[in-house]
Amino acid sequence: MKKFQTIYFSIIFTALILSNCEICFAEDLRFIDANGDTGYYVDASTIQIESDSVFRVDLDIIRASINQMEVINLRIDHWNKTYEILSVRTLSYDERTELRSDNTRRLPASYAEKSLIGEVAHFVVYGSLD
Repeated sequence: MKKFQTIYFSIIFTALILSNCEICFAEDLRFIDANGDTGYYVDASTIQIESDSVFRVDLDIIRASINQMEVINLRIDHWNKTYEILSVRTLSYDERTELRSDNTRRLPASYAEKSLIGEVAHFVVYGSLD
């Protein structure tokens, strides 16, 4: 009887975790950099190729100390080394509930090869960091 209860509770526990974690499967976070309690990740599941040189991707900035995550949707032209911020969403990190959103599209800006955006572009184009 105890073995049956253990298996039963294990199945129920797993089902509860999976039902509350649907967004976890949608993310494919790849570590880019960190600064203290702040981590920078590319969400590989969001990469959209627009042309040979232009793609869109989400840059996720996780601030563990305040339980927040910013999801920045970027449009990057890696040949011209420019990027645009298309939108920014701030979420609670643990539950992924949206706290704020800003869909204001910013003007294109330049980025340096060794900057955070440069590392994001390098990751998307070459599939890894050096």
